[in-house]
Amino acid sequence: MLARAFRRILLIELLIYIAAGFGLVRLAGWDWTGAGLALFAFALALRALAIATTFVIAARYSSPVPPEYRLGLAGRLKLYCAELGAYLLIYHVYQPFDGLFVGTEQAQPSPQGRLPVLLLHGYVCNRGFMLPLRRYLRAHGIAAYSHNLEPVYAGIDSYADGLARRIEEIVAATGAEKLVILAHSMGGLVARAYLRKHGTGHVAKLITLGTPHHGTEVARLGAGENGCQMVPGCDWLRRLNEAAPAVPLVSVFSYQDNIVMPQESSVLAGARIVRLSGMGHVSMPFSRRIREAALEEILTASA
Repeated sequence: MLARAFRRILLIELLIYIAAGFGLVRLAGWDWTGAGLALFAFALALRALAIATTFVIAARYSSPVPPEYRLGLAGRLKLYCAELGAYLLIYHVYQPFDGLFVGTEQAQPSPQGRLPVLLLHGYVCNRGFMLPLRRYLRAHGIAAYSHNLEPVYAGIDSYADGLARRIEEIVAATGAEKLVILAHSMGGLVARAYLRKHGTGHVAKLITLGTPHHGTEVARLGAGENGCQMVPGCDWLRRLNEAAPAVPLVSVFSYQDNIVMPQESSVLAGARIVRLSGMGHVSMPFSRRIREAALEEILTASA
């Protein structure tokens, strides 16, 4: 279970910092307050550097940005801070402790006239990633459910059967004939693999957020079969894209996405494209514009 792995990593890191703190206090004569603050600042700096590196790499492979989607210095600083804040919250709270926030998620009959929604996370993530969107949709009367894609490094096609079972559970419990899939990043490719294998009978619409429909250069640094399948030009992506989307598909992306590069990899023939700016990859679930656009598409599918 990925949440357990995240917790172990955080625990190991904490133990390393505690050991370093003892070293600073006993050997260098620091007080515990100073040592604690210095080590906290070091840990935060490492994460800030990692996020900054993704933006540097993304700039190397970025799509041409139309003038109306460009950002000034203040906009770029806001974008960076939002991405760093989202990373800290999602990877240190929501995903390691997803059971505390999401629970068992028993499906119930949906509100009249509104389709249920299944949320799908992306690469090396779990259902905790989509928690901000889940909360938002539920606050607006949408029955939103999530699903873990496991094993973590499996081929994308291998997730289709587990996704099919989850969809069957939701439509049976809610009484709805169909649902909407709202997927982030690799989750959009998983949804398309499911549709290719299991058909469109239970899906009214697919909404993808920052999905690399044509791959992303950063996938060359990834691990696992699914990482290889997101490298631009790979045979798996080519075969997936040979057919038009099987259901109405809306692809939402940001010109400042720091993981999907080039960013227009999210542009897919046959899909309705929603172009945005000013948000990074991890911060998408927190974006007001993303939430509002997703809600509008869900309500349209329910009409």
